[in-house]
Amino acid sequence: MALHSFSFIAGFLPLSILLYVLLNKIGQFRLALVGLIGMSLTFAGWRSGWDMALILLSMCANYLIGFSIHRYTSLLSAKRKYLLILGLTINLALLGYFKYSTFLLENINVVMGTAYPLSTNYLPLGISFLTFQQIAYLVDVYRGQVTTFHVLEYGLFCSFFPKLLAGPIVRYGEFAPQLRSAMRSFSSGAFAEGITLFSIGLFKKLVLADTLAAYANPIFSADSQGGEMGLVEAWGGILAYTFQLYFDFSGYTDMALGLAKLFGIVLPENFNSPYKATSITDFWTRWHMTLSRFLRDYLYIPLGGNRSGLLRQQLHVMITMALCGLWHGASWTFVIWGALHGLYLMINHGWRKLGGRCSHAVGWSLTFLSVSVAWVWFRAETVSAALRISASLAGLNGLWANGLREALHSLEKPAPQFTAFAQFFTVDTMKVAISFDRWTAFPINFLLSEPALHLFWLLASSLIVLRLPNTHEWMHLDNHSLPVAFTMRRGMFIGALLFLVLLASITTHPSGFIYQNF
Repeated sequence: MALHSFSFIAGFLPLSILLYVLLNKIGQFRLALVGLIGMSLTFAGWRSGWDMALILLSMCANYLIGFSIHRYTSLLSAKRKYLLILGLTINLALLGYFKYSTFLLENINVVMGTAYPLSTNYLPLGISFLTFQQIAYLVDVYRGQVTTFHVLEYGLFCSFFPKLLAGPIVRYGEFAPQLRSAMRSFSSGAFAEGITLFSIGLFKKLVLADTLAAYANPIFSADSQGGEMGLVEAWGGILAYTFQLYFDFSGYTDMALGLAKLFGIVLPENFNSPYKATSITDFWTRWHMTLSRFLRDYLYIPLGGNRSGLLRQQLHVMITMALCGLWHGASWTFVIWGALHGLYLMINHGWRKLGGRCSHAVGWSLTFLSVSVAWVWFRAETVSAALRISASLAGLNGLWANGLREALHSLEKPAPQFTAFAQFFTVDTMKVAISFDRWTAFPINFLLSEPALHLFWLLASSLIVLRLPNTHEWMHLDNHSLPVAFTMRRGMFIGALLFLVLLASITTHPSGFIYQNF
């Protein structure tokens, strides 16, 4: 069940809120937790009972191991270390089996010339995010940072449905302490804030991300079939995907944060205008912030961080980012994407060590260009497909795959979905034409053509991402003493967003969240 589906918005969510409010009114803390856990497990098991079973298995195993680690009070006890290793092994083994076994067998068959049978892996709901949360929990218990254990609080931490599909990656120490106060913090102001966040996220997903997908997907689909494209086509597609991915994932995050606020819980922010970053280091402090935090605290620093000189630091960066890429998907394209970002970070660290400086404009341009080029490997289905698109981005296949004259002919007819709309224009307007040599086109066709609409959405996306405040800034969420009031102005804004969402849902087929597949 997707967060933007009709069954969720019109059925599951109102029922969950009603159950929560009723239990909250009678002051039953334990029953409220049980109710939310039950609804969350129902959400998890909507697609398959196996998803619910895996969460329950992971919940029980990690809680028992964490509690056992805590029982040994000596922080240097060898038994604590063995239990931690056991817990990490169980979590990584589950992730490895469900997500990477087929990938591993494919590579063994290629290298060894064997023919081990491959099976289509069933990827449990949110297993990548759940695994990282469980690893962080066990390590925090081992470090003595988690000292209280409540099975219901831990159960909700594992199963809480707003963050189940695609994060954010939450730590137990920042989630559990909120639960008791959440029972007392339910208010109309918090409800309005949650609804606003959810509406903005829904708009990002259904109106912006899904519209941009219509321009990004054909480029990658054509490339996966071996077709070549020119520089203009390639950059049009990859820029559309660059913005699509941001609106899709940040939209989901806004929806998840908004849903959590409806229950009085604050989840950590995951995006802070990442495309405004002026360096690749700055980018990773703004993009998927909870993942960056996890990689820093539980992988990069334990490896040694920057404590052993520049060369060792560069090695730690590359290992961290390559594993980050592999975490996103069982494919060499994801590994190369992670390695590319590792290389970017190595260059950035080396440049800083040498005392290098550059202007704000140059830093932003290089960062945005590098990130956009790397997204090719994130989106492409195969290494060869990514190489072909990269060659097109470099202009090795010319400006247009079919030549300039053929490209201009695409402007002679309006986009198919706007043909009916064009009929509302007067006959005189439709007859206005521009002629050049043997080529004739109507101005209205320029405005409604696929290239013109593609350019419009790219420019609109650039304006939203680079010039307007992000959701966090617009709602003043940093100032917790100023809760968002459900004013007439804000209500009209939400209504306009939801109206556009309704139009988009009628005219298009909403797709699933991109990060739901990871």
